[in-house]
Amino acid sequence: MNSALNDKKLQVLFLIFSSLLIFLGRQLDTGITNFDDAYYAQKAKEILDTGSFWIINHSGIPAFDNPPLPFWLTALAFSVFGISSYSAIFSSALFATGIVLITYRLSLLLYKDNWIAFASAFVLLFPGMFVDSSRRGMVDIPVAFFVTLAFYAFFKARDNKPWYLVFGLATAGAILSKSVLGLFPLTIVGVFLIFSRQWREIINPWFLSGCMIALLLGFSWHIINWQHFGQGFIDAHFGSLIINRSFGGVKETFYFLGYAKDFLRNYWPWLPFTLVALIQFGKHGFFKEKDRTALLLFLWPVLTFLVMSTSKNQTLRYLFLMFPALAIITAKTISNWLGPDQKNRALGIMTGVIAATILFVNATPFQVKVTLEQSSKEVRELAAVINLNTPKNQTIGNYSLTPSNPRLAMLFYSSRDIETSVIRAPEKLLMSLSSTPKKTWLSSIGEFRKLASQHPNKVYLIQANSKYAFFTSMKNRENVRYDFSAMHLPLIK
Repeated sequence: MNSALNDKKLQVLFLIFSSLLIFLGRQLDTGITNFDDAYYAQKAKEILDTGSFWIINHSGIPAFDNPPLPFWLTALAFSVFGISSYSAIFSSALFATGIVLITYRLSLLLYKDNWIAFASAFVLLFPGMFVDSSRRGMVDIPVAFFVTLAFYAFFKARDNKPWYLVFGLATAGAILSKSVLGLFPLTIVGVFLIFSRQWREIINPWFLSGCMIALLLGFSWHIINWQHFGQGFIDAHFGSLIINRSFGGVKETFYFLGYAKDFLRNYWPWLPFTLVALIQFGKHGFFKEKDRTALLLFLWPVLTFLVMSTSKNQTLRYLFLMFPALAIITAKTISNWLGPDQKNRALGIMTGVIAATILFVNATPFQVKVTLEQSSKEVRELAAVINLNTPKNQTIGNYSLTPSNPRLAMLFYSSRDIETSVIRAPEKLLMSLSSTPKKTWLSSIGEFRKLASQHPNKVYLIQANSKYAFFTSMKNRENVRYDFSAMHLPLIK
């Protein structure tokens, strides 16, 4: 059995199909979360609605915070499979599968060892942080894919210089996925070439061409939006959305330890092995053999970690672009400690864990992590009746909810927007109901019950569930519709 498991073709096929089953399993009816996922999915939906690929809109207003490449691909999935929660995460799942495959291929390229390659993919997949984000429609997985592809292309370029063009294209893809964070391949490779004193490589025409491709193509969206919107775009994208988000508003004195705390909490059982591996790779890269492979694999995660730790907005998924390097150095270090028989047993255990995960995701009802739970369930239950009873040009009133929750999910699922200005005082709500009686409102079910008991015969409940109440004024009762015969249900699954 173990000889078969060591076969490269079998390992590649197993990893590809396993990744797809884990990332796409149980996605048909789980929905997407209110915040990032719904926000990005709505942008992709509006690309289809407007046909605008370079000016990205949200709720009909140009949005300058994110470059468009992930939204283009999500819009493509929408056009092929229809607009749905499944389509919203489809490209992210494919990118994650690509990361697993490239991590395997890169490890095999560097060490010519099938066991290290398979173990690298296994370390990347577990613990479940990477899996959980791969099952969501966010931009962290796409940028991690392009960064991993860029480093793979750079290593290939050692023997075949035209691979520098792939390095440039991959870096451009990273920039078009997450703006300046996509510059990490250029930055890390530049530092690596300086430390390893490869001066001729820095002025190699193929390398310079790759760098030009990365910068010109990668910042094409920025240039186009700057031409359209001028300084307003610069201030919004690089000012409030990058500088302020990264360096504004100190929450704690030692914020630079945030990622260290996250790794201490979440990166088990690999954390001690990875720390030892980083020390060993640093020694081999800088001091002992001056091993260039070890040096680059050391700089990739360390520089990423140090730069990202200067930001005050620290979320562990932002570091996924360094996870492939951590997986490779961890697998290589563990491989050095194990004998042939131990490796064979470990290979069987790793295969069994992946198979068990596939069964857990696809064949059990257990809800763990974010993506195996029902997301935006109550929003989806109300979406059709909200769409039916709220005209396109009318926003839904917001009574005692937050400005963004469940606004983002509601906009995606019902194509109706909720006002960001929140009314909390019942007296102000009653005044609004009197002046605009045909307007519809959303509140929590608890707030609606208090309102209805304190002010009977003033509000009419259109529909409610365990979390939200959708209502209007009692004067508008006769105009409320429940005939869905002309509507395709559900609006978005």
